Amino acid sequence: MGDELARDGDDHDLLTFNESAIRLREEIAATQAALRENPPAERRAALEARLIALTGALERNTRQADENPGEKGFLDYMPPRRSGAPEEGRAGAEGENQS
Repeated sequence: MGDELARDGDDHDLLTFNESAIRLREEIAATQAALRENPPAERRAALEARLIALTGALERNTRQADENPGEKGFLDYMPPRRSGAPEEGRAGAEGENQS
C-alpha cells in the first residue's frame, strides 16, 4: 500500500463495534477514492484486494454487532488459573471469589 493510506501506527486502543465500523467505513472511502484516481494496474489490484478485505470486515463487524448487542467479547475473558501457581498480589483482590 502507498503511504497515503497509512494511518497512525500508535493507535492501539480497543474499539467497540460502532467505533470499528466507523473506522472501516473511513478506510473503505479512502480506498475507493484512491481507486478513482486510476492508479497503475499493480496498485489497482492491491487497492481492490484491500477494498474486498475491508468490505468483508465491515460485514462481519455489522453481523456480530447485530447478533450480540452489548457484547464485550474478549474484554470479559478471564484466563483459567493454574493450580499450584503463586498468586502474588491477588489475595483479597476486589470482586474475587475466594474458595
